[in-house]
Amino acid sequence: MNPSQSKSESLPNNSFLSKFNRRREELRSVLCIGLDPEFEKLPEICQKSDTPLFEFCKTIVSSTYMYAAAWKPNIAFFERFGGKGLLEFESYVRYAKEISPDVPIIADAKRGDLANTAKEYAKYYFEFLGVDALTVSPYMGKDSLTPYLDLGGTIFVLGLTSNPSSVDFQKQKLSHNNRYLYEEVALQMEALGRSYPGQVGLVVGGTHPDELLKLRQLLPDLYFLIPGFGAQGGDLASILSSSGKNSVVNSSRGITLSSNSSEFGSIAQEKAKMVHQAMNEEFMSLV
Repeated sequence: MNPSQSKSESLPNNSFLSKFNRRREELRSVLCIGLDPEFEKLPEICQKSDTPLFEFCKTIVSSTYMYAAAWKPNIAFFERFGGKGLLEFESYVRYAKEISPDVPIIADAKRGDLANTAKEYAKYYFEFLGVDALTVSPYMGKDSLTPYLDLGGTIFVLGLTSNPSSVDFQKQKLSHNNRYLYEEVALQMEALGRSYPGQVGLVVGGTHPDELLKLRQLLPDLYFLIPGFGAQGGDLASILSSSGKNSVVNSSRGITLSSNSSEFGSIAQEKAKMVHQAMNEEFMSLV
């Protein structure tokens, strides 16, 4: 890379990072809005629709896109309804790309399987749907990750997740180097990213502030997808000061499921605006 070139300028225009970096600088924010349309928590007006999940997501997208640096729909809430749910997921992706083409989409699917199976997942998400990034599990090793990268997609690899039981495996120490498993994953993903520039990131829960800071100090250039802010208890100022600008900070329920009234869209917009303004206040101090 030419020293005068920014990371965004050195990446394809349609890559996740190039889109995210442009959006980040435009908004002075790293807010990723997650869509977890749990049917029982949807407003009644959506539940009565023939396409309840899509109607909910459509309203959220149209109400909050002006504050979104990225979207993160979770496929589980759609898969629950079988083929009909998947059709609604695909309708959401098409709608989000139409209404907010500059906002990258991270499909939260946490895929992790053998290379030939990973290739099929990659074709669905990156070729058929055309999302920008996908969450994946590294448990089966590098050859289960490269099929996504070979198709030009970006992956966010599960490193240290925000759930309480993440300690069961992710904080086990390896006997040969005394590293925690999540640290080993992080270092190997940085190495993989050198072979696939701009295509590999790491999921690090905002509920682990000390570990988040340690990982950022260890890996200053790796992009982190950070769940756990908001409903899960992660503190925004702490997350941003620890992780910096190379962060995609997700808020799902705290924005999108703030109300089940018919005014849920405008209420979600206000919640997103509040987070946006809080990020604006912190942005100039981020590195």
